[in-house]
Parts: sequence; structure tokens; C-alpha cells
Amino acid sequence: MDDNDPHVTAVLSLWRGTVKSIEAGFDLQWVYEWSNELHHRDRLHEMWPLLSEQERTRWHPVLNRWDERFRAATAPKQNPGASVRQDGRWWHDRYPLRVIGEPGQELPPLWSPPPTYLPVD
Repeated sequence: MDDNDPHVTAVLSLWRGTVKSIEAGFDLQWVYEWSNELHHRDRLHEMWPLLSEQERTRWHPVLNRWDERFRAATAPKQNPGASVRQDGRWWHDRYPLRVIGEPGQELPPLWSPPPTYLPVD
């Protein structure tokens, strides 16, 4: 990939948008689509080995910043007895800390303790 490849920029921008959306509060209407929300991070994971060392060095601080914000906006899923994913996709082992929806709505069992419900406007 070329150092000025707009594809890396575009996918990083989509991941940034996903993280900002999660920070604002994940809409529980889409609770069972959570893993789809992580698609852009999956794409970055797949692209990373294709980048040159120079490109990885250039993009790493940007990716790291958004990954850290994602970690801050999420919590590790509680999955006693199961190990963390072996494919390196750690973001799938997390769930949002802040949600928008009706308290008492059924949540995936690994989302424990339950996230904080934000008031619906």
C-alpha cells in the first residue's frame, strides 16, 4: 500500500466514527448487532500486515489513540472459563459501558456488570 493510500485513512475515519458513537452511548435497539459495529476495526486488523513498516509506524499512533478511547468506552466481557480470542481481535471481547435504551431490556449474558443506561431524550 502506498503511504498516501486513502483507504487506510478512510477505514481509520470509520473506526473513529464508531468509537465516538460508542462513547456517546450504544443504542440497545442494535444490541445483537454489536459485533457488526466492530467491522471497521476488523478491517484495520486485516490491513495491518499489508502495510509497510513505514506505514505502520505512521498510522500506529492514530490507531492506538482510537483503540484506547474504545477501551475507555467499553468493559471486558465476563466469560469465566473461556480464554481471550486467539486471533488477536481483542475488541470483540468488550462491550459498551454506556447504552441508550429501556432499563431491563435483555442484554447479552456476557455484558456483566450491566452498562449504564443514559436518559432517552
